[in-house]
Order: sequence, then C-alpha cells, then structure tokens
Amino acid sequence: MHMMQLKEQLKKNIFQPAYLFYGEEQFLKKHYLEEIQKKLIPSELQMMNLTVFEGKAIPASQIIENMELLPFMGEKRLVIVKNSELFLSGRKNDTELMSNYIPNIPPTSCIVFLEDTVDKRNKLFKLMHAKNYTVECESLKENDLLVWIKREFNRKNKNIDSKAGIYMLRMVGTSMENLANEIQKLIDYMEERKDVTTKDIDDICIKSIDAHIFDLVKAMGYKKVDQALEIYSNLILIKEPPIRILSMLTRQIRLILQVKYLYSQGLGQKEITEILKQPSFVIGDCLKQSQLFAIEKLKEAIEDCLQTDMDIKTGKMDGELAVEMLLLKHSK
Repeated sequence: MHMMQLKEQLKKNIFQPAYLFYGEEQFLKKHYLEEIQKKLIPSELQMMNLTVFEGKAIPASQIIENMELLPFMGEKRLVIVKNSELFLSGRKNDTELMSNYIPNIPPTSCIVFLEDTVDKRNKLFKLMHAKNYTVECESLKENDLLVWIKREFNRKNKNIDSKAGIYMLRMVGTSMENLANEIQKLIDYMEERKDVTTKDIDDICIKSIDAHIFDLVKAMGYKKVDQALEIYSNLILIKEPPIRILSMLTRQIRLILQVKYLYSQGLGQKEITEILKQPSFVIGDCLKQSQLFAIEKLKEAIEDCLQTDMDIKTGKMDGELAVEMLLLKHSK
C-alpha cells in the first residue's frame, strides 16, 4: 500500500484488519501507528482493548490468542507487535502459524506490525503484501522533507524559507524524528518571532554526526590540522566510537571521489544526484569539497582509511589514536 492510499483510507475511517509498517524512518511508523490507535481505540478503553508485544521471543500463538479476545465496551481490539522478526527467515513455525491466521482475523480485531527490516521472500510478507496490508516507511526525498519541514513550522505560525530549510537538513540530517525534535526546540526558542533563520539553527539545533564529518573533511581539504583535530576531539567527547567516525569518514571520502569522477565525465549535479541516489544538497556539498582534493589523494585517503580500520579491528592499534594519526597525515 502506498502512503498516500493509507492517508486517504484513514481520513475516511477505512481500516484494514492488519498492517505491516517497515523501513528505516521511525517517525513515519510511529505517526501512522498513533493515527490508527487514536481512531480505533478511545483513550479511556486502551487499558482493556490494546495489547503491545515486543521482540522475537513472543510466540505467534500468544499474539493470536489476544487477537481472538472480544473488545470490552468498544468496537475494536488492537494488537501491536514490534520487532517480532516474523518477516525474516528465523521463525519458520511462527511465520507459518501467523500466515494461516491473517486471512481469518475477526472483524473486531486489528493487528499492526512494526519492523525495521523484512525479507520480501518471506511467506508472511508476501501474503500481507498481496492483500495490500504493507506500508514501506522509507526516508522522504529532499523536496518532500522540505515541504514537511515548512508545514510543521506553519502549523505553529512560523515560517522557514527553502534556503534555511536546506541548511537545517544539512545540519540536523534527514531523520524525521530528529528533525521533529529540533523543529520543536526552534519554535520554543523563537517565542513571538515568525521567521526561522540559519543563525537560529546554528544557535539551537544539535548537529548530526554527518554534519560533523562534513566539517572534518572540509578541514582536511583546507589542511587545517588543528581544526580537524578539534572536530575529532569533540566527537570523542560526545562518545562517538572512533570506529564509527572512521566508517563515516571513509564513506564521505568515497562519495566525494565518486562525485569528482562523475563530474569529470561531464555529468551535472542533477545527473550525479540521480545516479548516486543522494539528496541534492549532499551532492552539492560534495562537489564543493571535491575541488579541495586531487583524485589520487582521495584514493590514497580511502586506502589509508581501510588500513586503519583493519589495524583497529585486529588490535594492532588503539582506535582513538589510529584515527587521530590518519587525520594528521591527511590534514597537513
């Protein structure tokens, strides 16, 4: 089921007997679950008519038993199942049992599954997908995120233009959950002011790890070794593991190399964005950073990142020191 179809059904109070929300965007899963819960079960009846299961240890038989209970003083009973792994390959018997049950859900019950990952070859997934019960909650595209950000501010009588909206995406990242938290902080901070500025975002919003890595690579490109080490030290202070910092650094340098190569082949920003499936502002930033590095230097940096990763994982070097030495080499 497409998200737009789900929205239309919920507006008309049309409910399916079962839903599977899956994918990486936690905010959307939480949002649509709350919509269904609010519409199906009055708040005063949730103690009696709402059951929540979490984890793969819950047997399918127990879930089904709860589905078979009649609602108390209401029309519907709602069962929520989180991270069950019933849509992966490890729970064959429970998957089989649930697959047999889904077509026979009583009209007084509704079940909602929330899963981060699924195997689309899984029998239960294929059954629910065929019945149009599945909704993929993937990250929104850049333009859709901008529309959503503007709408969230407008709901509280605030305005943000596209420039500030893109800047917010760059600083906070594309997670809607993180964005929602930072939007609320900005609204509280602004009080009576109407227009959000980039300074407001700098003053209030928590930078994403991606934004820190972007600044780190920029410092490396400009050979500002002190700045690079300061950014790295700040990441360590906020408890980011060196191996994760290294992984994201490697990813960013590799992305810059890909962008630089494609641009050298005559491709423009729009084409590169489509090929690499990244937000346009990310590719734009990479194009700017790519001017700071020669292709050979980028290749060398990636090789050194991979060697550093191996040195850390094999215990040859301490993680924090190994990444620091890598930064020293490529920032001088």
